[in-house]
Amino acid sequence: MNNLATFTSPDTLKLPEEIAARFKPDDEFYVWLEGDTVVLKPVRRVSLKEIVARAEETPDEQPPTMDEVGKIVHEVRRAYRVPGE
Repeated sequence: MNNLATFTSPDTLKLPEEIAARFKPDDEFYVWLEGDTVVLKPVRRVSLKEIVARAEETPDEQPPTMDEVGKIVHEVRRAYRVPGE
């Protein structure tokens, strides 16, 4: 695998094909520096469908409280985190 990325013009970084193939146009990334290393972390959006599906998993007849919804959202986000964080 060719791991070399190229900075081709202002604000443009060309990723190796093997890595770029994992993403779609308009995907967003968190970007930060760690010493001399640039880290790109994909932003994983949680859909409302996923949140509702998690809320429906609760056995209660009552709708979930805001605290319960918050916990569900955190669980879903945790599931989408990039390994190695």
